Amino acid sequence: MQLIPPPMFVDYDILLACGLLIFWCGYWLVHISAICYGKFKLYRKPKPESSVQLIPSLVSLEHGLPRNNKKQYPGVSILKPLLGVDPNLFVNLSSYFQMEYPTYEVLICVVDRNDPAAMVANRLLEMYPTVDARLFLGGSQVGVNPKINNVHAAYQAAKYSLILISDSSIKMKKDTLSDMVDNMADDVAIVHQVPFTCDRIDNRTEPMTSPLSDNSTDPSSFLKLDGQVEYQNQTRKQRRFVATLEKVFFGTAHARVYLMADLVGAICHTGMSTLLRKQAMDECGGLQAFAGYLAEDYFMAKLVVARGWRTTVSSRPALQNNGGSELSKFQDRLRRWVKLRIAMVPHTIVLEPLSECLILGACAAWAANTLSGGSIDPYAFYMIHVLVWFLLDWILLNVMQNGPLPFTKFEYLVAWLYREFMGPYLFLTALLWRPSVVTWTTRQYRLRWGGLSEIYNQQPTSSSSDSITATVPIATTTSVTYDTTVPNNYCSTHQQQPPNGIGFTSKIKV
Repeated sequence: MQLIPPPMFVDYDILLACGLLIFWCGYWLVHISAICYGKFKLYRKPKPESSVQLIPSLVSLEHGLPRNNKKQYPGVSILKPLLGVDPNLFVNLSSYFQMEYPTYEVLICVVDRNDPAAMVANRLLEMYPTVDARLFLGGSQVGVNPKINNVHAAYQAAKYSLILISDSSIKMKKDTLSDMVDNMADDVAIVHQVPFTCDRIDNRTEPMTSPLSDNSTDPSSFLKLDGQVEYQNQTRKQRRFVATLEKVFFGTAHARVYLMADLVGAICHTGMSTLLRKQAMDECGGLQAFAGYLAEDYFMAKLVVARGWRTTVSSRPALQNNGGSELSKFQDRLRRWVKLRIAMVPHTIVLEPLSECLILGACAAWAANTLSGGSIDPYAFYMIHVLVWFLLDWILLNVMQNGPLPFTKFEYLVAWLYREFMGPYLFLTALLWRPSVVTWTTRQYRLRWGGLSEIYNQQPTSSSSDSITATVPIATTTSVTYDTTVPNNYCSTHQQQPPNGIGFTSKIKV
């Protein structure tokens, strides 16, 4: 019997080309699935029948008329970690005092007792005396994560079973909290929001060359912002471009992966605005169990899923409304996320570049040319690939916006092209330049494999801070005095004042 000799060689080019084309086809399925799922999931109207208990005694008004679907919602404790002020902090924070939700409390957290953000919080506590709100100063040192250190004392003092942790840059619509609670089914431990942005195209901070009105209610208007000169010197076109770029990024590349992950049940949790079931968190050891990670949101979701809970997204995106955005800070933010992903999930070193339009298109064009024996023009293939990707991103962005976009199609084209070229560059620079060191808030941290972190530089750094810090000006006009320095973990409400003789006085005109 004659044996058939084995092949002497394997054509690795053919195998690689087949693998790349299979991945390319799969990613088109991701595109289409994200669009369809976003259309199905986002901006859904609440159903009259809900998982929450119906009662006839709860009456809320909408346009002066009682609603037909009267629901009894569980109480929610809202934790707001603040660090410094920016031009939109007052607007963002005030939106949490105006929500259409029957029972909630607002727990504002500020670590530095001299932080002017405490003045903004105190002003809102006076403006909304009927809202159950408190100010926590001092924080708790339970780990390296500054966000958890900030909110830990408020988390322990929260009196409701649902906890909403929301960043200072998030602006809430009045019905968002109700929608998030509606998605909190019995087997769900985390309801998070797809990150997006407000329409900030026309927002700008002008130099204060004229006296401010005595009727002004925003204390941050009277604070001298560090870096304010550079921010004010930006042209309106530059600010418009950054706002457009952020909306394009969070409405296309980021939303595509986020929606697809929720569709297939993968862990993709960004903690910008997240509703937690306190029971599930306590089963995992509480917030302090995640204080050793900078990406605490990912590990929260990972652990609760391992314990049998589910996570899901709300139908209302998280509206970022950062008033001090700059192009360099936005790029640094994306680099930090790349470093965190590589430390937590190392295989993203390969998969993430291949998910970029320009890189994947070039690989697919080569693969199609190789498999066709040269009959397919790789340049024509590449141009069609980019065009279809561009159009699908436009559709997804409109799904995320759910309304008219605040910029033209030409501005979208410019921002889209910039983001697509910027993506591989930022990934490469994050990978090559100190990949294990990140800057967050006012410190630098070293990342370990697996996501654990440690403080890298004990000396605070302010060059890459995500928020604009502020100093208190010397007021020579009539002013109202706020005492903003109190002992660590002192809990202040609008009815309470710090003990006599403790703290220092900051005067601002209001």
